[in-house]
Amino acid sequence: MNKIYALVVCLIFTLEIHAQVYDDYLGAGNVIGMKVTSSSQEQNDSSFYAISGTQLKPDLIGASRFLSQATMGASYEDIENLTTVGIDAWFEEQFNLPYKSFTQRYDELHEEILGIITEDDHLNRYMSYVFYEKLVKDKDFLRQRIAFALSQIFVISPYHGSSLNNGSHYNVVYYDFLYSGAFGNYKDLLENISLSLPMGRYLSHFMNQKADIVEKTFPDENYAREIMQLFSIGLHQLNPDGTPILDAEGNNIPTYDISNITEMAKIFTGLGVGEKADGVTNDNFFRTFDFNGRAPMIMFEEYHSKGEKNILPGVTIPAGQAGMEDINQTLDILFNHPNVAPFLSKRLIQHLIKSNPSPAFVNRISTVFNNNGSGVRGDFKAVVKAILLDPEARDCNWIDNNDNGKLIQPLERFTTLFKAFDVSTPSGRVWFDDYNLLFEETSQTFLSSPTVFNFFSPFYAEDEYVSPKGLISPEFEILNSVTAIAYINEMENSIKIRPFRNQTAPNDSGRYLGINNDDEPLLDFTDEIALYENEGIDALIDRLNLILCRGQLSAGTHTIIANAIMQNVDNINSYDSQNALEDTLYFIMMSPNYLIQK
Repeated sequence: MNKIYALVVCLIFTLEIHAQVYDDYLGAGNVIGMKVTSSSQEQNDSSFYAISGTQLKPDLIGASRFLSQATMGASYEDIENLTTVGIDAWFEEQFNLPYKSFTQRYDELHEEILGIITEDDHLNRYMSYVFYEKLVKDKDFLRQRIAFALSQIFVISPYHGSSLNNGSHYNVVYYDFLYSGAFGNYKDLLENISLSLPMGRYLSHFMNQKADIVEKTFPDENYAREIMQLFSIGLHQLNPDGTPILDAEGNNIPTYDISNITEMAKIFTGLGVGEKADGVTNDNFFRTFDFNGRAPMIMFEEYHSKGEKNILPGVTIPAGQAGMEDINQTLDILFNHPNVAPFLSKRLIQHLIKSNPSPAFVNRISTVFNNNGSGVRGDFKAVVKAILLDPEARDCNWIDNNDNGKLIQPLERFTTLFKAFDVSTPSGRVWFDDYNLLFEETSQTFLSSPTVFNFFSPFYAEDEYVSPKGLISPEFEILNSVTAIAYINEMENSIKIRPFRNQTAPNDSGRYLGINNDDEPLLDFTDEIALYENEGIDALIDRLNLILCRGQLSAGTHTIIANAIMQNVDNINSYDSQNALEDTLYFIMMSPNYLIQK
C-alpha cells in the first residue's frame, strides 16, 4: 500500500493544474440584480468602487470559493446555507453576531483547568485552546478569519524565547484587540496595540526612558521602527494602487530614515505599568511585579522625552507637550499618512485572496480604506467586505490568470479539515496545543511567529519559477523539503488516526494537563461514507472537491485518485468504506488543487 501512496503523491504533485472557468457567473454564482463598478489604477482618491445586489446568491461552487476566502474552513452545510441566504445576508449576520471576547473565554477555560490540575499556571498553550475552541464552536467565522490575518500583520509571539513566554493571562488581551478590531477602526487598533503591555514588552517600549547623557543611555528604537515599517506606512512611498513612487532616477523613495526612527523612539518613552494587580492605578514607573498586564500602559512624564521630535521627513512633534499628547499626535499622523491605505489593503488582500493582487484591486480597496462611503477612514468592516466582493476575488475569469492564487497556510489546512468535518470530542473540550505538536513540522501554529516579521515575508518570491516572472509567493518561504513531507505525514495522521491529541487530563504528577486518550477528537465522515457506499467513488470525490478544492479539482487528479481507490478495493481484502474515504481525503488534501487557493 505504501508504494501505491508514493505513486499517487508523485502523480498528483506533477500534474499540471487546470482550473474550471465559468463565463456566465460572478464567483461561480448566479448574478441577480448585480452591479459592479470598478476604478482603474490611474484613478485618484476621488474614484469610487461599488458592488451591490441584495440577492447575490452563489451556487455551491461559488459559495465554497467565497467561504475559502472568508473563513478558516467550511462544512458542506455551511456551503449550502450560503447558497440559500446569499452573500449580503451572510455578511450582515456575521457583522451582527454577539461578540464574546477572547479574554472572557480564556478566563472561563482557566477556571475549568483549575478543576482538573493542581498547578495555577497561565500557559501560552491555553490561548491555543481558546483559539481552536472558538473555531469549532462559535459562529463568527469572518471575525476569526480577519483576526488571524491581523495577527500576522501586527505580530507578537509568546514563543521562541520571547519576553512574553508564559504570560497568557495578559498576552490574551492582545489577541482580543485583533479579534474585536477585526470589524473596528484601524486607528483604534493602532492605539490599543501601542499602549498594550504585551506589545510594550515584546518590542521593548515598556519602561522605555528618555536619553540620559551622563549614563549614555538612549531610548529603545525597536517599536519606533516596527510601528512604521510593519504596522502602518512601510519602507517606501506608495501610490494609492500600492505601486512604488519613484524619484527622477527611478529609485524607490524612503518613507523615513534612521534619524526619524531615533526621533520616533522618543515618542514612546515614559510608558509603564498602568495598574497594580488589585486594579489600583500604578504609581511606580519601575514596577515589574504585582501588576495587571491586561490594563493599558500609562505615561510617567518624568521619563518622557520633552524635546522636539522630527518623526518623519518634514513632520515635527513640538517640544514641551505631555507624553500622551505626543503619542496621540503621532498616531494621528501615521493613521492619516497616504501610505497606510495601500500598505494595509495589499496585506489584507494577500492574506484573504491572492499573493499578487493587481494595482487596480489594491487601488479599489485603498479607496474604501480612505473613505467607507460615509466619510470614515480606516473602517476594517468596509475594507474586508470590499476585498471579498471585489471582482478580482469573485470573477471566475481570474482563476486561470497566471498571477492568481495563493498557497494555503499550514495552520489553515488543519482548520479547514476540522471545520469541514465537524471535529468534536467526547468532553466537548477542544484543547489543542498546536505549538508543541505541530510547529517543528509545519513552521506555523497559532500566534507563534519566530520574529515580528511573521512566519514569512510578504515580499518573498520563490527564486526558480516565481521571481523571474516578477511575482511573489509569501507562504512558500516556509515550504521546504522538511515541511512539505511533514505536512503530508501530519495530515495523514489527522485523517486516519486522530485530528490532534486532546490535552484534557492531568499528567502523572497531577500538576499540569496532559494527553487524554479517553477524550480523543473525532471527524464526522458519516455523510461522505454514505455517499460513497450509495453512489461510488466519483460521487465522493465530487463532494470533497466541492468542500475542499472549491470545485477546482482537475479531471486528471480526479481520475488518478479514483483509480487508486478502486485498485485498493480490488487488491486489499480488508479495505472498507472508511479506508476509501480516508485515502480519498488524504490524496485531495495534498494535491495542488487543494493547496493553491484560487
